[in-house]
Amino acid sequence: MADLSSARTHDQAATERRILFFACAAHALTHVYIVIHQILQTEMRDAFGLDVEGFSAYTTICVSLFGWGAIPAGWLGDRLGEKRVLVAFFWLTAAGGAALGLVQGTAGLALGMALLGLGTSIYHPVGNAMIAKGISRPGRAMGTNGLWGSLGTAAGPLVAGLAAVLSWRWAYLALTLPMLAFGLWLAASRITLPPAHQPAAIKKAPRGGLLVLLVLLLLAMTCGGFQFWMITHMLPTFLEERVGAGVLPPQLQKGGLMALIYAIGGVGQYAAGWLVHHRDGRGLYVAVFCIAAPLVYAAGRLEGAALVAAACLMSLFVFAAQPIENVLLSRYAPPAWKGALFGLKFALAFGVGGFGTRLSGAVTARYGVSEIFTAASTFTAAALVLALLAYRMGPACEGQAG
Repeated sequence: MADLSSARTHDQAATERRILFFACAAHALTHVYIVIHQILQTEMRDAFGLDVEGFSAYTTICVSLFGWGAIPAGWLGDRLGEKRVLVAFFWLTAAGGAALGLVQGTAGLALGMALLGLGTSIYHPVGNAMIAKGISRPGRAMGTNGLWGSLGTAAGPLVAGLAAVLSWRWAYLALTLPMLAFGLWLAASRITLPPAHQPAAIKKAPRGGLLVLLVLLLLAMTCGGFQFWMITHMLPTFLEERVGAGVLPPQLQKGGLMALIYAIGGVGQYAAGWLVHHRDGRGLYVAVFCIAAPLVYAAGRLEGAALVAAACLMSLFVFAAQPIENVLLSRYAPPAWKGALFGLKFALAFGVGGFGTRLSGAVTARYGVSEIFTAASTFTAAALVLALLAYRMGPACEGQAG
């Protein structure tokens, strides 16, 4: 019996390592893809003959589908199994990136953005549900996974900057074969998760205080989504205007600064994952927004080295919110609702919040790029209020989370 128990423990540990490996790889690559158009928007606007506001309309297609596609992705993950759906993530995202690298004209741009948005929408609900279901200590795993997402966001500017020396199209085309290979590798890997829940179980909605708590948290995450997309969409352009020229080519300097800022955001995600592992998480969620709100506002008033320093500190706290959110949903979501609630969370944060990209383009056109940070700080303050309301509900809801 001892040998059998030891073998099961070893198999479970091996499965957890595989889950975390593929989840981290998929998370990193998701954010590499999503950040490319932010870094190369000047080159892409010129290629398609668009101004800032016009190009923002096309990127909103990608970001909105990135969010809203999370609902069917989470639903399919619960029924077909997260592994199968994550394989589809690698292949559909590769198709979207290849399309963007090859198309001509704005109709092709819209198609490429749509495919890329749908492909990347799969990762967050499915990858996080895999961790929540298949890893025994999800807090630390969420922190590690968050770090890799930020490393992907940090690598994206470098990939974009290096590729742009040849052509912006290579930033997308160079990723196609690695994505296809990861999909094949995952399909051939042995990963066993708990079986999908029956649809009848999903109809059993949480009641009372737990339902109110989940609504408050999801609304806070939606406000955080607006904040996140407004900042990340226009921060590269803002840095280009306010930091000044350097010794490197413009694309590499901009990419290097964004890589530094996003890498520090990854440190925030990793630290938050470790901290939330030992806490309820709601108090930490409040603290992150409390610190982030004034930092976001201040960033729009600075320039040069002071702006870079403020942006790094801002990134530390803005990105720290994400693993906390995922752990809170993992803890409070009833078991049969995990995939669906992760899908809803990312639909709200990325689908609804993704309109922050469109809003950022409109704000820039009318008031100047610095006012994006004023608007983003308002959304941060709203998220703070909602998180505080969730915190003040007290620990009574814990016993209701199944």
